[in-house]
Amino acid sequence: MVNKIGLIAFANDGGLGAQTRRLAKMLNPDIIMVIDSSGFSKNKVQHFEWYREWNHFIVGGLPGNLAIQTFLQNLTHVFVCENPYNFGLVYWGQQQGTKVFVQSNYEFCDNLDKPWLPVPDKFLMPSHWMIPEMLEKYGTDKVMYLPPPINPNEFTKAREQNMKRRGKKRFLHLIGTAATEDRNGTLDLIDTLKLTTGDFEVVIRSQQPLSMDVYLDDPRVTYEVNNWDENWELYNDFDALLLPRRWGGLCLPMLEALMSGLPVLMTDISPNKEVLPRQWVAPANRMGTFMARSEIPYYSVGHGIYAELIEMFAKMSDEVMLEQKMKAFGLGVERFSDAALKPKYLELLNNG
Repeated sequence: MVNKIGLIAFANDGGLGAQTRRLAKMLNPDIIMVIDSSGFSKNKVQHFEWYREWNHFIVGGLPGNLAIQTFLQNLTHVFVCENPYNFGLVYWGQQQGTKVFVQSNYEFCDNLDKPWLPVPDKFLMPSHWMIPEMLEKYGTDKVMYLPPPINPNEFTKAREQNMKRRGKKRFLHLIGTAATEDRNGTLDLIDTLKLTTGDFEVVIRSQQPLSMDVYLDDPRVTYEVNNWDENWELYNDFDALLLPRRWGGLCLPMLEALMSGLPVLMTDISPNKEVLPRQWVAPANRMGTFMARSEIPYYSVGHGIYAELIEMFAKMSDEVMLEQKMKAFGLGVERFSDAALKPKYLELLNNG
């Protein structure tokens, strides 16, 4: 039987837009349903042209029952990221023998707090975070680790520039879309930088307007608010990404930075510690929990130790810094490139 693949995709400048666009390029699906998220997403601009080379149709907002039933016709497999957006996709898909795979973000997994919903054929966990909890609840037949793919060529321009850098170190921090409990650790970074004395630069970038509490009166720190046209531009002309994340889950900036040849300095929590070298992570203290679809623990990096880590990278020689950048790119290619992951997706399609 020939596989016929469907993909539910986004066309915005957020993480879901990048994640689903990359899946389309790797999987080459037979049909794509593109969700116009302009009505409910902070990322209003839509790039429907991304999907014009595939058979596709656009739905305004979350898909209704008719759109789902039209989409499912003759498909053997469906990929969707985060949630099904209409659980009729799972119900009707399973009724007709279509396997539904959800690349699930644990914190947004609707099945966790709505146990009456139909369960997808597989949850594809995009990081190692919370996999034991998912396995305990749904079992090995329903849960597997399978991160989203990235083509290294997407970041060639940034990588080539980053490998050339000389002199004063230039560090990047991405605020991203604001999330609960300061997810990317911006406030922790601000407090950490107050403890440093080294001669380096930090550029803090955001797609959204910034609140006053993230501003630090320090000539080493600059702020940029913008929507960059291409993902690689975010990471261009830097030496490392500073990202003391406070809780886990999929972190596309970490994966994209690795592909750009940037070491990523993070907290020593899951899933960072399963990916990054020990020398790149700093201990963090558990601060409490908050409720998403279930209870989520969050952490705060040790400011003094993280400051020492930043200072160590700021003082690195060009030769050692280049070695760290090569290590970053090697990690990215080995674990997250489309070339490394495509065989695992094909095995899922054929045997999953």
